[in-house]
Amino acid sequence: MDFSRTDLRVSREKLIRLQTDRSVGDMVRVCILYGSRRGATRTVAQAIERALRKKGYNPRAVEVKQKPDVADCDLVIVGAPVYYERPLPEVLRFIEEQGGLAGKKVTVFILAMAQKFGKHGREYAERRYLRLIMEPIKGDVISSRVFEGWLFRKNETTIKEAQTWAEEVVKLAGGEPDELCRPRG
Repeated sequence: MDFSRTDLRVSREKLIRLQTDRSVGDMVRVCILYGSRRGATRTVAQAIERALRKKGYNPRAVEVKQKPDVADCDLVIVGAPVYYERPLPEVLRFIEEQGGLAGKKVTVFILAMAQKFGKHGREYAERRYLRLIMEPIKGDVISSRVFEGWLFRKNETTIKEAQTWAEEVVKLAGGEPDELCRPRG
């Protein structure tokens, strides 16, 4: 399955449920949780956070090794790099420690070098790496995406793609920020 282009397609019933399962006037609380070794995933997570702030949301990006509390998060965006054919173990461990994020709307992104090997590399990354990171998730995964990672020079294309993807996902999870300007009360 090509998650890179079809990840935002959902059934009509699921879309209606996502749009109506919160009170009118609620602000979607977005938590961006990530693991990073060399800084690329951190850079993407922070870029997503900045992009969502510009759109009127109030996200928070936190590294999983800080053991963030996700109880008040409506949408959890999970990000991990791939090392030695597996998503970063501390991200998988965090998901398990949080009960698989049960009851949460979840989106997942990974950074992988497999995209450098063309169509087959991208398909492999989607099939293998996304499956591995989504296995422990018990929440409602509404979107997933593989982005091209980097080693030395920041990949601006990846950052822009991730920001656009996150904006679309947050809208899917809870509506426009203008409609959601009042905090929960």
